[in-house]
Amino acid sequence: MEGVLGRVGDVMTPAPVFVSAGDTAAKACAALRTHHLPVVPVLDSGTLVGVLAPLDLLEERPFRPVTDLMTRGIVPVSPELPLLQAHALLMSQGLEVLPVIQGDRVVGHLTLSAVLRAINQQTDPLTGLPWATALRMWAADVLARRREVAVLFIDLDNFREVNKTLGHVVGDGVLRSVGDLLQRCTDPMTDLLCRYGGDEFAIATTRADEDARALAARIQEVVGVPVAETDRRVTVSVGYAGGRRHDDREPGHAASTVDDLLALASRASTAAKTSPGAEARRAAWHPERALPAEARVRLLDVHFESQGGRSSAEVRLRLGAREVVGTSSGLILTPKPTPRFLVAEATIAALHGILGKPHVYTLEDVLDSLAPSYSLVVAVVSGTREEGGEAERYIGGATGRDLPRAVCKAVLDAVNRPLARRLAALLEGEIR
Repeated sequence: MEGVLGRVGDVMTPAPVFVSAGDTAAKACAALRTHHLPVVPVLDSGTLVGVLAPLDLLEERPFRPVTDLMTRGIVPVSPELPLLQAHALLMSQGLEVLPVIQGDRVVGHLTLSAVLRAINQQTDPLTGLPWATALRMWAADVLARRREVAVLFIDLDNFREVNKTLGHVVGDGVLRSVGDLLQRCTDPMTDLLCRYGGDEFAIATTRADEDARALAARIQEVVGVPVAETDRRVTVSVGYAGGRRHDDREPGHAASTVDDLLALASRASTAAKTSPGAEARRAAWHPERALPAEARVRLLDVHFESQGGRSSAEVRLRLGAREVVGTSSGLILTPKPTPRFLVAEATIAALHGILGKPHVYTLEDVLDSLAPSYSLVVAVVSGTREEGGEAERYIGGATGRDLPRAVCKAVLDAVNRPLARRLAALLEGEIR
């Protein structure tokens, strides 16, 4: 099983080289140059605290501490990790190279190109995800090592309508977007996501039952893909099986157990697809209840900039003849700064300016596509429709090649409909 799946240790480049947190840029440069490394790990008492690439050290003063220059928050791989999970970990962090750590020792580095060469025949060229065969092998391997597995089966609700009315090119874009969002929801250390076939995806996971069910609920909630600049969106139905067994399974039946779990999860997704909630999601494909054009908050402009470790966002919105600017700023401490959270917060600040009341809406989360050339953004916002009402959660989505604009549109997509009555009242007062 391990030979079929492949492990990081099979394709990594051995290189037990690192620098310590107290070392200088000069020592890191010497390590990179002497050992011809793409990155050098930074360890502090046996724990990885960052990595340094040649560009991080370019034209830097030799005596600068490596902790001032390194990229933090990197999740490494171990030699025992299956290559399919290592691939997902590289993609989720947007990296070309990861250090390989065994215990408290650096043993080498793993490149994305080496992983791609090894798994070339096991991935779907459209989404970049493994096929179902890889999921079956991974899950059977986990069961053979006496760990429990749960399976989530994800079926798109409205995909047939996409292909029928908008064509297969648009449909392919939807499948890529759903794959990207599912990658953002999953953790490569515990989950293996695959393209099962057609408009179906599946996830095998070693998460505890409660956590696996929470993952299924989150996927059901946030995976809704806007289609072709319309008010329509493709949603999903999720089925779940497994994860509750506590005693050891009989040896030799791992493969058949995985097939049983997949069959049960598939039936559960079919049941979910015929539920009242799914019927309502499919009905929403035909947006007869679209808001009047004037009863929407519209995006006029968005600006994001980052300089000297501090980033800021400015968003300008309009309702009727009224224009409001919202801003947000802060220090960016993540290893790869992204504008999505600051832009979303600036959008909500501008929205509060229109509504005239602060703290009506708060940002829970923003998920954006892993694809560098085209952004799919889902925003999760909580707030109240009417003054004094109970807090509710709203999900909005948007696509586009400009990530900041897509973030703004996703936030507005989440709140425009629940705010319809209040927006109409504000417009009426403006006219009077």
